[in-house]
Amino acid sequence: MKALAGFVLRGRMQATIVASVLAVLAVLITPLSVISAAVIALVVLSQGIREGFLVVLMGLAALTALGWLLFGESLALLVTGAVLWLPLLVMGEALRVTRALRLVVEIAAAAGMLLMTLQYLLLDDGAGFWSELLQQYLTLLVNPDVVQEVDRQTMADTLAPWMAGGLGAAWFIQLVLSMFLARGWQSILYHPGGFSQEFYELRLGRWLLLLVPVLLLSGMLSDKPGFLAQLALVGMAAFFIQGVALVHGLVSNYKAGQIWLIGFYLLLIIGMPASFTAVSAAGYADGWLNIRAKARPGSKNSGTV
Repeated sequence: MKALAGFVLRGRMQATIVASVLAVLAVLITPLSVISAAVIALVVLSQGIREGFLVVLMGLAALTALGWLLFGESLALLVTGAVLWLPLLVMGEALRVTRALRLVVEIAAAAGMLLMTLQYLLLDDGAGFWSELLQQYLTLLVNPDVVQEVDRQTMADTLAPWMAGGLGAAWFIQLVLSMFLARGWQSILYHPGGFSQEFYELRLGRWLLLLVPVLLLSGMLSDKPGFLAQLALVGMAAFFIQGVALVHGLVSNYKAGQIWLIGFYLLLIIGMPASFTAVSAAGYADGWLNIRAKARPGSKNSGTV
């Protein structure tokens, strides 16, 4: 990864090539989209938003050409590139100017909420749209001999009401991962260990601490997942990131072995979706209690947490 980051920063053309190729490959291997967007963020962090914007323009032109060459049309790749890269221009410049990791997470949360809101505004029947799309996807993905049509219908109808918030939360997480990867690259190249310390100390602002419970309570008053409940899902994703930072911070504070982090991530994966809720709740509690500061060895409160 260090070699890739160094190659990207050699010049505008190198950054454009890496970002564009990864964006195309992400059509087949989705996680590569995170790396593609991180390339743009790294350019902005290291060389400023003007250089990042030029790389984005060149990248979008490259995606247009590649779209026509590979698929006979370019709109899908062009939209993919814009969605992947443009938010990272803003987030990268915000982090470059303020050096506040908290701010870029909050910008990503606002972007996720905006995407979810746009779905409500543009789709007359969002749940119906997602139900139909999920049925088509499940038909292609699942063996019809194993899962009957009525079961696929039930699965689609169960997931569809949450898809708007789920998509917003997923986009939020992708933006954050790309930004973290770019900041990690920059740290490795210029200030080893710098990003780790910033991540260990990540705590979100009070506006999210106050907003999320209001959204959750409002959503609980409805008998079906509504607009506010789905906004809360994006907010919970933000505190999930803080919860992960909390675990890393505690492991660092107590100089525990990496085996604790391996165990944490294994439990996180195995326990989904309940583990997502638990880690989000821990992150939210840390927002009010600052658990890492109180649990720091030598703190007068370290024995009470």
